[in-house]
Amino acid sequence: MNKPGILSISFLIIAAMNAYAASSESQWEKGKEAYDKGEYSKAIPYFKKATELDPQRGDLFRWLGNAYYDSGQYEKAVDAYKQALSLPHNKGNEEESCRWLTEGYRRLGQLDLAISSQNNCVELSPDNPNHFVRLGYLYNLSKQYDEAITACKRAIELHSNNASAYSNLSWAYRYKKQYDEAFNAIKKAIEIDPAKVLYRRNMAELFYDKSDYSEAIEALKKAVELEPANVSNLVYIGNLYRLLGKYDDAIAASNKAIALQTYTGLGILLTFESDHPVAKEVTETGPAKKAGIEAGDKIIKINGKSTKGWNSEKTMQSLGGASGTQVVLTIEREGARKSIDKTVARETMVNKEAASSFALRSIAYRHKGSPEAALPDAEKAYSLDPANEWALYSLGAAYLDRGQYDDASKLLAQVKGPRARMLEATAYAKQGKLDEAVNIYCSIPEEEITPKNVPLMSDRMALLQIFKPVVTEHRDKASSFEEKGQYKEALSELSEALKTADEAEAQAIRESMFRMTREDPSLSEMPEEARRYVLRGEMLVKEGNFEQAAKEFEKAIRIAPYEARLYKKTALINAESKKYSEAIRQMKIYLQAAPDAPDARAAKDEITKWEFMMEKEKQVT
Repeated sequence: MNKPGILSISFLIIAAMNAYAASSESQWEKGKEAYDKGEYSKAIPYFKKATELDPQRGDLFRWLGNAYYDSGQYEKAVDAYKQALSLPHNKGNEEESCRWLTEGYRRLGQLDLAISSQNNCVELSPDNPNHFVRLGYLYNLSKQYDEAITACKRAIELHSNNASAYSNLSWAYRYKKQYDEAFNAIKKAIEIDPAKVLYRRNMAELFYDKSDYSEAIEALKKAVELEPANVSNLVYIGNLYRLLGKYDDAIAASNKAIALQTYTGLGILLTFESDHPVAKEVTETGPAKKAGIEAGDKIIKINGKSTKGWNSEKTMQSLGGASGTQVVLTIEREGARKSIDKTVARETMVNKEAASSFALRSIAYRHKGSPEAALPDAEKAYSLDPANEWALYSLGAAYLDRGQYDDASKLLAQVKGPRARMLEATAYAKQGKLDEAVNIYCSIPEEEITPKNVPLMSDRMALLQIFKPVVTEHRDKASSFEEKGQYKEALSELSEALKTADEAEAQAIRESMFRMTREDPSLSEMPEEARRYVLRGEMLVKEGNFEQAAKEFEKAIRIAPYEARLYKKTALINAESKKYSEAIRQMKIYLQAAPDAPDARAAKDEITKWEFMMEKEKQVT
C-alpha cells in the first residue's frame, strides 16, 4: 500500500487549515474574541462573515445582533435578531434573541413593537417571571399602567420575592395616583433588596409627589449612604433641601456633587477602533481642543509608545497625570499624509453634567441673599451646558436680580414649570409690563404653588408686592362702581384684583363679591367663556380624566370667581384625583360664598372626610 508523501500530507494540512480559517466557526471565534474585549466594532465584520458562510445558523445572527447592539447600532441589531428568530437555533438562545430584539425596539423608541416582542418572549417561556417584569416595565414606558399592573402581578405570582416586579408595580400605581398602593409596593421592593439604590430613590420620588420633602430627604440619605459617589442623588437631595429653605444644606450637597464631577484630564472621550484609541468627542473648552485634537483622530502613540492593542485601562493610565503636566499624542487623521505630534497640557476640568450642580448652588446662594456668589455659579452652569434647564433658570434668576430683565425673561421662557413662570412674570412686572406679567402669573396652576415649597412662595410674595398697586387700583374702581349701583362692573374689577392678590386680600375680595351675589343672585350668571370651560370640564369628568377636568374648571373660576357653585364642583373633582388639600381649599371657599346653602352641612362633611384621607395617607407613608 502506497503511503502519501510528506509533501502531500503538508498540502492536506494546509488545505484543512485554510478551510477552517474560511469557516463560519473560525470567523465566529475571532468575532467572539474581539467581542469579549469590548471591541464591538471590530467583532462585527467577523460575525457578519460567519453569517455569510453559514446563513442558516440562527445563533450566528444573534451574535451579530449583540455586536450591533453594544456598538449602538440598534436598527441593524433589530434586523439581525429578527433574522436569528427566523432560523433554527436552541431554545435558550431563541429567548435571548427575543429579549434583545425587545431591547432594540425599546432603544429605537418603538414601544408598540417592543411590547409585541416581549409578549413573544412570554409565549416562549410563560413561567419566566423576568419576562413579565420587562413587560410591565415596557407598559409603564408606554403609559399603559393597568396593563403594567397586570404584568407585574403575574411576575409576583411566579416569584413572590421579585423586587423588580414590585418596583415596576409601584411606578404604575404612582402614575395612576394610587399612592397607598405605590408606597406599599416600593416598601416591599426595599424589604426584598435593601441595598438597591434605585428603590430608595423611587421612594423619595413618591414623597416628592406628595410635597413631603423631609421624608424624601430621609429616603435619599440612605441612597447616598449606599452610593456616596452617585452625583444624581446628591443633586436631588440638594434640591429637596432648597425646597425646604435649608440653603446651607443645599450648598453642601452641591459642593459634594461638584467635587465628584471635577477631574484632571485632557478633555477627550475615547473609543477603540482598529486596535487603537480614537477620539470620539473632544470637549470644546478642554486642553485637547486647544492643542488641536479633533474628533476622529486616531491616537497611535502616547509619549512615543505605540498604543496598538491597548485596552481602555492601559490607555487611561498613560493619559493620566497631575494638572499642568504634559503628554505627547501622536495622531493619525483622515486625509493627512503623515502622523502628527500634539503636546497637550493636562488641566483640572469639570464634567458637562456638573451644570445642574453649579445651577443648584447658584439658586441656593440667591435665596440665601448672596447674589454676588449666585452669578458666577450660574454663568459656569450655562457655559457647561446652555441647554440645561437648571442652568437656564439659575442664570435667568441671576440676571433678574441684576436688573437685566430682557435677558432674564428670554432665558426663563425656555424653562418649564411654575418656578420659571414666577420669575418670568417678575421680570415683566419689573419693566412695567403688567398685562404680560399678570397673564404669565395666572397661567400657573394654583395647586403647583404649594406653601411647602419655600423658595417658590418667597418668589411669589415678592411678585405680589409688585402687584399691590394694581390690586388696589382695581379694588378702588370696584368700590366706585358699587356706589353707583353698577354691580356687574364692580364684580369685573374685583375679579381682576383677585388674580394678583395675596391670601389676606383675596379673602376680603371674595367676601365683597359673595356679599353682592347673595344680595342679588342674578349677578352670579356665568359669562359664556366661563360656561365653555365648564362644559369642557364636564366632558372630561365623564371620561374619567379628573386632573384635566379640574384645570378646565379653574379656568372658569378665573373668569367668574364670584360663582359659588364652581368652587364646589372643582373641589369634588380634585377629590376624585385624590388632591385632598386642594379639594379642601376649594370647598372652604364655597362655604365662604354660600354659608347658608342647603348643602352646606354636606360640604363640611366632605371636608372632614378628606382631612381623614390625608391623615390615612400620612400613616401609610
